[in-house]
Amino acid sequence: MLALVLACAAGLVVAGPRASAATLTSALWSTSKTADGATGASYTYGFTATTAAALDEITMTVPTGTAGTPSVGTVSPASIAGGSVALSGTTLTYSFTSVTIISNEAISVQINGITNTTTTGSDTSTITTEGSAGAVDTGTTDSVSFTTTALTTPGLSVSSTAVGATGVSYTFTFTTASTGATSVTMTVPPGTAGTPTLGTVSPTGLGGSVSLSGTVLTYTAISLSLLSGQAVSIQVNGLTNTTTAGSYPSEIVTETTVIITTVLVNSGFTAAVSFTGPLTVTAPGSLTWAVTLNGVNQSVADAVAGDQQLAVSDETLTGAGWDVTISATTFTNGAHTLPNTGTFVLTGAVSSITASTAPSLACTLSCIPPGDAVTYPVAITTAASSPSPVSVYEASAGSGLGGILLGGSSSADPFGWWVNVPGNAFRGSYTSTVTVAIASGP
Repeated sequence: MLALVLACAAGLVVAGPRASAATLTSALWSTSKTADGATGASYTYGFTATTAAALDEITMTVPTGTAGTPSVGTVSPASIAGGSVALSGTTLTYSFTSVTIISNEAISVQINGITNTTTTGSDTSTITTEGSAGAVDTGTTDSVSFTTTALTTPGLSVSSTAVGATGVSYTFTFTTASTGATSVTMTVPPGTAGTPTLGTVSPTGLGGSVSLSGTVLTYTAISLSLLSGQAVSIQVNGLTNTTTAGSYPSEIVTETTVIITTVLVNSGFTAAVSFTGPLTVTAPGSLTWAVTLNGVNQSVADAVAGDQQLAVSDETLTGAGWDVTISATTFTNGAHTLPNTGTFVLTGAVSSITASTAPSLACTLSCIPPGDAVTYPVAITTAASSPSPVSVYEASAGSGLGGILLGGSSSADPFGWWVNVPGNAFRGSYTSTVTVAIASGP
């Protein structure tokens, strides 16, 4: 029996939770203009698909009275770009050539040329993805507030943009357009947590307190009502950033209370703030092979289900792409070694060492699937020291963002770690140190 055991070196990162089934997640809607009846507004819809399916249409509801001549703006991923949009009643329909979307894939659709409703109030949007057989996933966004007058220069800055960072300060700024507001709400990214406290506020003397519920910070108990044209700055401390990388705008709404009814005064969206994280790869902690010598050259794959995958997380938001490389030292058993050339091979199969298929890919978090240019199988030339790394999976620029699983024992094409064993090999245990690394850029 020839047993081959590898100690595998790689950065280990635990991926975030998978999206729940049945309903699309992280549904967001923002607009470039929040004033009632404003023309030439851009509506941007973002969400994460739940179901892997062939899609050809996305519908998005809009408030009653929305009008205009809609046109398509920026759309991602690129595979669904180039479509057309139509407005009928309260529904925007974005149509495109059918394409298969992976589960947990991030989607964003911008529609320009919209005329806002003339009715003051807060409205949500229902987003539905559709294929030839009908609706696939659906979900509802947080509300967008339309007011008679928009805030001037709404802005947001944060003391740290690292995902999951704690003790972060968020500072919201704006200039009012109307008199009488006595409270302010400010949205934050889904997953924001912490125990918020009020920091520096101007104009001085406003006082008040702040609370967090879901994705909304509410600043209340202001001692003075805000005047028209007043510059306001509200700092909120003690927040924990979302753990999901992405770019998020904040909707700021000033409000007042008439008897027991909340009345919207002004509203506006800030420019998006990007929350980023690291670029990491997760590899098996060890690899194992076993084969019985019979005098004939043999090929054997690692049969351990948990070893048949690599996990990549790109939360940098740079869109630079990435390159996963593998290097390995000579397989050694005391004084005996296996050849450096032709021994170690990687492919997208555990049934054939000559398979030309790439490992399957799936999104483990919201992602833009990578565009891989590697040809399989991939031969890894080992060396006694300083072995040369070889690319085993690449993401071209603009792809590979988010959480991605390569291979997997239950996938159609698992990650195959193969060893060629010569028929004249000496029996015993051979070891090699395998290094898995990832670098930015393809």
